[in-house]
Parts: sequence; C-alpha cells; structure tokens
Amino acid sequence: MPKLISSDSISIQKAIIHFLDLNTTEAVVSNKTTAIDDDIDDYLKAHIEKAFNSDDIKKCEFEREGFVSQNLTDLRHNFVEFSQELARRFFGVMQDAGTIPSGDLIEVLANIGPEEFFCVFKMNYKTSFVHEFRAIAETHSINFVKHHGILPGKTAKLDEAFLINLDTREIYLLEKKFEINGVKDFYISPTILGCTDTLSVKSQVQLVRKTAEKIYQEHYGETVDMKPRVAEAIYKELHAQEQFKIENIYENFTDAFPEMGPELRSAMEGSPVEAHKLQPVPDSEYKKIARQTVKSNFGVEVKIPTKMYSNKEAVEFIHHPDGSVSLLIKGIVNGKEES
Repeated sequence: MPKLISSDSISIQKAIIHFLDLNTTEAVVSNKTTAIDDDIDDYLKAHIEKAFNSDDIKKCEFEREGFVSQNLTDLRHNFVEFSQELARRFFGVMQDAGTIPSGDLIEVLANIGPEEFFCVFKMNYKTSFVHEFRAIAETHSINFVKHHGILPGKTAKLDEAFLINLDTREIYLLEKKFEINGVKDFYISPTILGCTDTLSVKSQVQLVRKTAEKIYQEHYGETVDMKPRVAEAIYKELHAQEQFKIENIYENFTDAFPEMGPELRSAMEGSPVEAHKLQPVPDSEYKKIARQTVKSNFGVEVKIPTKMYSNKEAVEFIHHPDGSVSLLIKGIVNGKEES
C-alpha cells in the first residue's frame, strides 16, 4: 500500500473516455484523447487521490502474461489503441456476466510525484434527476426528467479502479464482486489484469478480528467484553506503529487467551492474510480498534479507549451470578454537561 498522496503531487498527461453501456451491442470507444480543462483536471486528480489513498486498496502483482502486462511498455506511444482494446475487454466480460453495471471507462496517464502511472476508473452510472424546459407558444414548463447516465461526483467513492506504476509494474486495485456464472466473484484481478488476488490491509485486519471473535464466542459465549478483549489483542500491535505484522497479532492473542491462540492460527491457514509481511496501519481500522463502545439494556453507551480495558484502576467489569454484567468506571473528574 502506498503512502498517502495529495492532488498537488499529481500531474495529468492525457486521458480518454469510452462508453460501456449494456444497452448497446458493443463498447463505444473514442479515437482521440479528451480535452482537459481546469475542471476536468481537478476531477481526475480528485479520483486518483481518493483511489490511491483508499483503505480498501489492494497491492497486487501480475501473475501471468496477458494483454495489460504485455503492452505496458508501449503504452505511452500507443495510448489510444491500448485504451480502446482494454475497453472492449471490459465490455466483453460485462456482456458475458450480465450483472456488472454499465459505466464509462476513464483511462489516464499521469505522474504521481516523480513516478508515472496508468490509471483506470470504471465510472458506474448513477440515476438522478435533471430538469427539462419546454416552451410551447407562450407557455413555459419545467419538469423533472430521470437521467440514467450520471457519472459519480468529484467526491464519490469508486468501487472499481486500478493504478499501475509503469516503472515497477506494481498494481493498486479497487474492485467489487459481482455474480458471474452463478458465483459472486471478482473479475478485474483475474480476467482483466491477470494479477494475484489479495486482500486490502483493512480487510485482512477485519478478517482476523472476526475470526478471533468467533473463536472467543465458541469458548465463552457472546459476553459484553468479547469485542473489547479481542480488540485489545489487536490494538497492542497496531498502537504507535507505522507498520505491523499480523503474525504479532496472533502472538498477542495467544498471550491473552492461551487456549485459543492455536485455533486462531489454524483458522487463518490458507486465508489470503499475509501474516509475516510488514504492512501499514490503515487509519480507519486503527480508529475502530482504538476505542470501543459498551451499551447497556437501558440505552446508555460508554466509549472506552481499548488500552484501558485491562486497567482495573480505570474500569472494571463486574460479573453477577445471574449472568448480568456491570461496568464500574473509576477516577471520574471534571464531569461536564454537553451544551
């Protein structure tokens, strides 16, 4: 996963747009690059920045020789022809599946800092209303018209995009599963790119957490402190580090729950989690892990820093014979009423 970038570090060289509308029998491809004014430049930069910085981005590598990997070297000189063929390949998969939404394929050659990238965005159409003005004789009427070909806005989160570093050939991928031949699966990584299927760092952490919670529940039931205690084992590895190893999360989990540690390792074997690889801490997941919420049957919610759950000088869970649990919060000072 790359370091975060800003739009100031992006320079657009050229871009082209192709129509992938399943209401037509074939892709409608452009034969020249699109004109880029200041507004279009800002629009493209915004989507490059948002995709590149997404916590859902996956870093992949080409697994086999295919159309994209074989033609990257000549992309700078054959940009239009390459983009047209890529659009046709997208459209072919869409026709076969019948479940992948129509959209525009925007392909961009850009510099991000000193590095050159080929950026592809599948802009799935949105449905919205536009106005229609009619003037008949002296009667003017303005009506709502539903438009099915609206592109995502500048701040919209895209589901389908990839960026390829033309020098290192590293791929940064956002993709979504669709039903293909009766099975819900990805199509960009295996079919369009021919690259390894990996999970984003965010998804890896979530998978480990959900698996650990399931194992905890099998041993102790769904207790009120189940999620916080599992989160604490993960927090110890993520806290105050720019990079982490999921292997270390396994070790923390084993330290906290010796009887369950081997089960977590066993459950994760064969999963796409990269246990021994140093990976950056996704900001969104760190925030979820760093603070946990406890709710009472009466609707009271208490947010507690994860690092405090095992600190009995700060909080204490009191388990009663009837199975209920009380939370004792200690050292309260300067209580203030919210305005």
